Amino acid sequence: MSMPTKLSEKHWKVLEMFDNDMTREDAAKAIGWTKKHLDRLCVGNVELAGGVASLFKAEYMKIQKKIANETDTLLKSNLKMAQKLMKEVFTEISNKKKKTDADKKILSMYTNAIAKCQPAVNIKNLSYSYTKGLTAEELVHEFKRLKTVAESSFDRGGLPETAEGRAGELSEVDE
Repeated sequence: MSMPTKLSEKHWKVLEMFDNDMTREDAAKAIGWTKKHLDRLCVGNVELAGGVASLFKAEYMKIQKKIANETDTLLKSNLKMAQKLMKEVFTEISNKKKKTDADKKILSMYTNAIAKCQPAVNIKNLSYSYTKGLTAEELVHEFKRLKTVAESSFDRGGLPETAEGRAGELSEVDE
């Protein structure tokens, strides 16, 4: 981290604490600030935290981005292992002749976890999630509803047949 002249040693200590996975509350206590003041610095509130808030926020965002990148790397590197473990659990449960309530609960828990961690649809910088807040049952219902809508869109009625040489008439629409 480069040191702009306006950030004090306390600011840099707090940023270092964040870099070492310390929470805002703990960092504020350790440095002798209120959590509210530290929150204001983190969001860059210049009016309530002073002119240094924008510089602090910029450094704070660099740390947050670094942490997010590390998390993504960790997730990607452990994905294969997690898939292998889940496959073992699913295989073990599917080989049982009778599934207990505990087995059903485990399957439900894994299914919900998979549904929640599925990647969202990304279009340029916009992100949409189909699974946000939906349970497995709600997802099944939503897919059935969408399937019905899609199927019915192909089954449209055409205009009524007319005798050759005559103009056809459209049915009236109730408003």
